[in-house]
Amino acid sequence: AEAKNFPVVAINSFHWEKEGYSRPESYAALFAVEGEGLHAVLWSFEENIRCECINRDDPVYTDSCLEVFLMPVEGDDRYINFEVNKSGVYLSEIGTCRNDRVFIKSLTDLEPVIETMEITENGKTAWGYEIIIPERLISELYGIDYRVVESKIKGNFYKCAELSKNPHFGSFFPIKTEKPDFHRPEFFGVIELRKV
Repeated sequence: AEAKNFPVVAINSFHWEKEGYSRPESYAALFAVEGEGLHAVLWSFEENIRCECINRDDPVYTDSCLEVFLMPVEGDDRYINFEVNKSGVYLSEIGTCRNDRVFIKSLTDLEPVIETMEITENGKTAWGYEIIIPERLISELYGIDYRVVESKIKGNFYKCAELSKNPHFGSFFPIKTEKPDFHRPEFFGVIELRKV
């Protein structure tokens, strides 16, 4: 994925750190493709990658994981989360908060398109993926006829690896809680959605 017309952000706000925790250099980008949907590209120059989950909706956040949480529809405070490991295995839900989530597969047969990738830069290798969240998927989940437009939407990007040798909890927009919790929409920030 060529990051030409859209802003790339660093997932470099690390939280809840303890001895042995790591801070892998990680990045994310979000953009829209007309007639197709939302695209996100996430990658991390992570060492000691953990990748054990093999089924959809397994607890992939225990693996080395890159995540995108978005509120795509203005006026609807439900957000969708996609949490993906190095193999492209993902967990996806929708709801307004941590305690109000429903697996997306229970609401629709439509799925995102996830393509895993490796990037080598200055002798370092990153793992990552590109995800396409189709307009039709968003339409079904939110009960509207969704079309991508250039806009500002709320969300966050995350990097975690709960059970890896070098755990970490990174985010783009900082989270101000005492305990690890990515499901805090009150700390979502505004992401500029551009079309390419």
